[in-house]
Order: sequence, then C-alpha cells, then structure tokens
Amino acid sequence: MIAKPSFWPVFFSKIVARLQWDATAIDLAPDARAWPGLPAARRRRLTTLLSGFHVAEEAVSEHIAPFADTARESSMASHQNLVAWVFYLQRRDEARHALLFDRIAAEVLGLPGATAAERRVAARTHVPAGVLELFEERLPALAAELTAGRAGLGEGVGLYHMVLEGIVFDAGQRALLEELADGALPGVREGVERVERDERWHIGFGLRCLIEAEPSPGLLEDLLAQAEDAAAAWGDAVSAATRERAAHACAHRLSVAGLIDSHAAA
Repeated sequence: MIAKPSFWPVFFSKIVARLQWDATAIDLAPDARAWPGLPAARRRRLTTLLSGFHVAEEAVSEHIAPFADTARESSMASHQNLVAWVFYLQRRDEARHALLFDRIAAEVLGLPGATAAERRVAARTHVPAGVLELFEERLPALAAELTAGRAGLGEGVGLYHMVLEGIVFDAGQRALLEELADGALPGVREGVERVERDERWHIGFGLRCLIEAEPSPGLLEDLLAQAEDAAAAWGDAVSAATRERAAHACAHRLSVAGLIDSHAAA
C-alpha cells in the first residue's frame, strides 16, 4: 500500500535535490596529461567503456522524453503528473551525463570532432556492437512505440531502467571504477562516481514504476531472459565476474520488489 499518491515521486525528487552536480566543473586536465602514459591495453579498455557511455548517455537523454507522457496517461497509485516530473528530472540527469562523457571524449581520449555529434560518430567506432544495438536500435524503437501508444510504462521501464541502466550501465560503471581505482584518472573517476550515484536513484525509481505498472509474468520472464546478453554487451571490456554480478542484480531487484519468486532470482 502507498499511504499517499505523492509519496514516491516526492521521495525521489528530494534525492535528486541532494545529488546535483556540475559536469563542467570537474577538472580533467590531470587526466589528459596522464592518458598518453597509460599502458596501451588499458587505454583500449577505457576507450571502449568511455566511448560506450558517450554514445549511450546521449541516446538515453534523447529517448527518455516519451516516458513522461506515458506516465501521465497510465493508471498508477502514485500521482501521474508527479511521476512525469520525476522523469523530467531524470532526463536532466541524463543530459548532464552526456555532457560529462563528451568532455571526456574530447579532453581525455582526444576523439576527433568539433562538436558533440561529430565526437559521437568517432566514439561509435570503439563501441561493441551489442551496446550500439541496445541504445541505437532497441531504445529508439521502444520510444517510438511509447509515443504511438503501442507500448506501456511497464515495457518502457523494463527496458530502460532494468536492462539498460540496471544491467548494461551497472556493468560498465563497475568496470570503469575498477579500472580507475588507482587514481590514474582522478577527474574521470570523480565523474563516473557521480554518474553512478544518479543511476542508483534512476533504477530505484524505475523499479517503483514497474511495481505500479503491474507487469505481466511474460514481461518479467522476458527481462530475466535478456539479463545475460545485456551484461555481455560490453564484450571483453567487462570481466566475466562483473557481467555475472550485473545480470544477477536484475533478478535480485525484481525478487526484492516481490515481482518474481525468490527461487527465480537465485
């Protein structure tokens, strides 16, 4: 039971207010100086991951727009307009993330291009095919379905929050933080840590929306079936242990929320 229809949207709005940060204020100059001195294999792994986030964050900032309208038209226990407002707050986060990873692409990785769009084209050449398929094909297709009214909020947050953010981003962020733990790129590490904090509330908010959308068993089964492939989208840039952890986390969240049986999450 939800005591008040505004409780969950207001809860997440307060979290957002505490987590505000400026993507332009992070100092990347030390990272730019250190980058050429990193071992070639390490630079390749980091280039794959950081380029992937450059492409993916731009895609999610663009394609989250229909979610707010879908929320307004959904039958929910929470106040629909307030839920739509939280989607707007998330879109603002995603735009900030896209700006951060574009700065990293330009100032640290040295990707060619005079604009963010040109650097995104350059970044794509370093991104695994699985990541491109998820963010440049499946996500836009879902956004179009939401806009046309052929998909509901459950399908939307299932892909966006549970699969893309809850598995693909989770695995990629974990791999990045492991790579950056030695402080070799302090500005990049600070930025990724801030992005990860934002993504935590995004996933929690998505899970709350999924609960209220009352998804069918078939939709939940489909989410679980996608987990391993989604975790593997990064290829060798993410370790097998990190991929397994990210895939299992999806099932764990659904189980804790009471959406699937605990045995299915084991």
